[in-house]
Amino acid sequence: MKETRQTGVHFSADYQRHDTGPGHPESAHRYQVLSEALEALPPEIVRLASVRRATVAEILLVHDHSYHDLVYRDTELLADFLRTGDTAICEHSYDVALEACGGMLTAIDAVMAGNLAGVFCAVRPPGHHATANRGMGFCVFNHVAIGARYLQARHGLQRIAIIDWDVHHGNGTEEIFIEDPGVMYVSLHQEHIYPYTGAATTRGRGEGLGLTLNIPLPTILMVVWRWPHGRRR
Repeated sequence: MKETRQTGVHFSADYQRHDTGPGHPESAHRYQVLSEALEALPPEIVRLASVRRATVAEILLVHDHSYHDLVYRDTELLADFLRTGDTAICEHSYDVALEACGGMLTAIDAVMAGNLAGVFCAVRPPGHHATANRGMGFCVFNHVAIGARYLQARHGLQRIAIIDWDVHHGNGTEEIFIEDPGVMYVSLHQEHIYPYTGAATTRGRGEGLGLTLNIPLPTILMVVWRWPHGRRR
């Protein structure tokens, strides 16, 4: 009987060092809750620790050199936000973003080596709004896009599919691969909300025509109910 390869998860308390400030929707506290849930998974789920940070060369597989340098400078200058837009940062954000990307690349190597069937990577800061030259939507570096380019460059994959299932459209990932004939980008997202992209009519461009599939979904009405005395649950 053939042995089934195990599934892995990757998460790290180090990602909580990316401090977005009080009341921010993408917070270290939210990540802590997720980490506690992952810690409770059964022991047959392999915990994959990150063994390295992404190198600058790996970040440049996707991002412009000038944008990488901007992230580094803004972090070193203790800025509250990246100057490119609505992405909160702190003094540790550059390092944490490199660690997050490195954790994902470590997971890719483990899968490609046949050691694991797949890996769920819980990393932050998030990435799918980041374009080649702009951080936005809470995102610094586009980890998934870097992972796809890494699969092409390091492991020689010629056909890659990215399935992006999120309430928001991953405009950064789409833009990066819009003309790439080797990468199919599929996004399921809520229509008519930030970043106001992801129309079903956007299907790719040039050699990538037909390899972008956007599935905008109608707004879901959220019902909020309360406990006695107005406590929200």
